[in-house]
This record gives sequence, C-alpha cells and structure tokens, in this order.
Amino acid sequence: MKKIFVDCSYLYNNTESNTGIQRVVRKITENLLELSKENDSEIILVDIANGNFFKIESQMLYPSVSANVQKASHFDINKLIRFAKEYLKNIYKALKNLIFALLPFSVVGNFLHAPRTKFGLNFLIDTLIIKPLKAITRPQKKETAVAAEAAPLMVEGGDILLLLDSTWHLNIWSSVSSFKKQGGTVIGVIYDIIPISHPQFCDDSLTKVFKEWFYDSLKYVDGYIAISNTINIGLKEFLSKEFAGQIEDKKFDYFLLGSDFEYKTLSEPIVRPALEEMFLTNKSVYLIVCTVEPRKNHAYLLDIFDQLWKNNFDVSLCIVGKIGWKIEKTINRINSHDMLNKKLHFYNDLSDAELQYCYKHSKMLLFPSIVEGFGLPIVEALSFGLPVLASDIAVHREVGGKQIGYFNISDTKDLENQIIGIEQNEIPASYIPPKDYRWMSWRESSQMLLEKIKKISSQI
Repeated sequence: MKKIFVDCSYLYNNTESNTGIQRVVRKITENLLELSKENDSEIILVDIANGNFFKIESQMLYPSVSANVQKASHFDINKLIRFAKEYLKNIYKALKNLIFALLPFSVVGNFLHAPRTKFGLNFLIDTLIIKPLKAITRPQKKETAVAAEAAPLMVEGGDILLLLDSTWHLNIWSSVSSFKKQGGTVIGVIYDIIPISHPQFCDDSLTKVFKEWFYDSLKYVDGYIAISNTINIGLKEFLSKEFAGQIEDKKFDYFLLGSDFEYKTLSEPIVRPALEEMFLTNKSVYLIVCTVEPRKNHAYLLDIFDQLWKNNFDVSLCIVGKIGWKIEKTINRINSHDMLNKKLHFYNDLSDAELQYCYKHSKMLLFPSIVEGFGLPIVEALSFGLPVLASDIAVHREVGGKQIGYFNISDTKDLENQIIGIEQNEIPASYIPPKDYRWMSWRESSQMLLEKIKKISSQI
C-alpha cells in the first residue's frame, strides 16, 4: 500500500491559527484520512520542521478544549472565558492605540501591529507569554508528540510527501531531502505566488522567506498542484519565463477547494452575545472575510462606506479577519473611526461557528481583492445562501462564475452605485444564489486532490 505523508508542520505548531490556509489544511487532512479507507493508500500526517519526520494525530491540529470545561456548565464557563478574552483584548487594543497616539511614528506603528511571525509587540507576547502558557496547559499534546517522535517513520520507494501546509517560515528542506534520498516523490500544493508576483502587497519578511522557500522547492519538488486553474496557469507561465530549461520534468495540475467548514472536533458551537447583538441592531450588514492586508483592499471598502455614511445610507460594514502586514494605516483608521462599533465592526478572532453566523445573517459578502489565489469566502458565502459582489479578476470569475456580481476596483463609484441600488431597491435576482446551489464539498475537494496526487505520482 502506497503511503502519502501530509506535511502539517506549521499548523501543528500554531493550532490557534484559523485563517485561510490553516482551515484548508484541517479540512483536507480530515477528509484524506477518511478517504484513505476507501482508496489504496495510507495517509500519515507529519511534522517535518527542523529535521523532524514524525507522525502527528489529527486532533493535534485543533485548539484544545479542556475536558473539565466540556463536562462542567458549558454555556456559563465558555461565556465567562469569552468575556475575559474580549475584555483583555480590548485593553490590549486600547493600550496600543494610546501608545501610537503618544508616539505617532511609523517605526512605532510597525512594532505595535507587526504579525506574530515578525519581530514586534505581538511576537514578544506570543513568544514570552502565550506559547509558555500553552506548553503548561497542553501537556498531553507534548507527551503524545514525544512518543510519536520516538518511533521513526519508515519511508519506501514510491511513497509520497505532500507539502500541504504554509511552511515558508520553517526549515523543512533537510527532511524533504532525506525523504527524496529514500526514493520518495514530493508534491507541493501552491496556494498562490503573490509574494513573488506582487511583492508590494506583502510583508518584506514574507516576500523573502517565501521566495527562498519557492526557489528551494525547485530542487526537491517533483510536481505542483495549485488550488485553482488560474494559479496553475500563472505558475507555469512564471516558471517558464524565469526558469526556462529547468522545469521540463516538473508536473503541474490543480484542484479546487471545498466550502463546508463544520469541523467534527469542535466543541458545541457558541456565538458571543456581542456578535448576535450587532446583527440585531444593524439593518444592512455587508460582510468582508479575509486577512487585513493590502491586496485584500479594505481601504477601498472604507472609502466607499465613508461616502455611503456621509450620504446617510443606513448600512454597516463588518470586517472579519486577522491583522496582517503593511496595514498599520488601515488598522488605525478602523480603530479611530467615528463609526466603530456603531456601523463599522471589526472581529479578528471569530470561531468557525461565529463565522458561519456572520454568513447566515449578513446582507451580502463584499470581496474586493486586487489579486487572489482562490477566493474561498466566495463559495462559503454562496453555500450559506449569501449573495456576493466581488472584484472582477480572473480567479473570481473561475470560482464565482455567473452566480455572483462583479465590480471594477479601479472605479470606486461602480461598487458604491451598486450598493446604493441595492439599498434603494433590492438585491438583483441574478445575485441571489439559487436554493439548489452547491459547490463541491471538502470530501469531493480532497478526492480531487488525491486523484491529482496519484496522477502526478504515476508520471514521475
């Protein structure tokens, strides 16, 4: 039986992460494990960072939930935990805003708002406080990992290593090299090459490490599987231009992502009261779901909604996503906005249950990306019956087709006028997802990926 080792190194070491790629890794691994029972293959999840190559269990990829909390008064305890977290985060945000108000220099803003992967306040708090606390409160994971590490995995010729996770900041290549020397085939999943093709939209450190990761991958990876045909075409064009004569033996293909995000390992879904209250007290809530970073174009949406509010339209903008990079001005604009917590709402820590609540109760999803790898929130929104307006770019056309509306991001009046038309009349019938709309499930997505893995492996 052929073994497929699936790299989950980043998520294994950052289980609290819940953005696009981490959500994809969880759903793909969950479904690959189930599909392995029906296919002639064995799926093994692995950590390959820093010379490691040991098995990890699927539950290690999720935030832990205390058994005592689950057995106790579930609602009251979780409500208290939510309140405490929200209270501390509000204090943290207020302190950062105060510091920046007293020291309004770009170097201070960069330090205060840098992501955890880059040196700054978040990095220091994560390194000195959060990670040590996790190590204390999650001993079971550590013990299991040590036990797994003690039992080395056997690699045989024809086995496959799937680079599924976002390991750009990790040292994986010594493990990958060792795997190749044992006769294994290496296949990399490509979400996009934006740090190379559009570096102006990315953190400088991400551009550097991703470029190094990608160029290193050319030494070891036998085939690449992109998450959309748009990315697949762009990847082949880029490599043909930059590495002509060096990629003849590389194999290329693509699969499509799924849309159902109800994890089996989640505890009972809980939605914070403040989120429920926001939807109850706001009439028309327009939603954007994505990391707050330049290419996602949040400033563009803020400009449009500022104009709508100026003209007394009763609309609200709900921003859902973690804080990314090169975005200090936008974050400061949000945090100091007169409409914050009135008509402008920002959440960077929603659970999947809360995200689903947003999809179910919003009026429309707005997705104004300048460049994108897939646009997963588009199919998520459609699957919940939520109409979508997205920027008119190739990958959105591939994913959204005729089921969604489009706008020209070079003209702010285009989207503004469409929203005005919706508010004065109603959502156009062509924008409303049909009741029988169905995007592929994560099981079907994983099956598609598995077939592409086997296809490439057979061609090596």
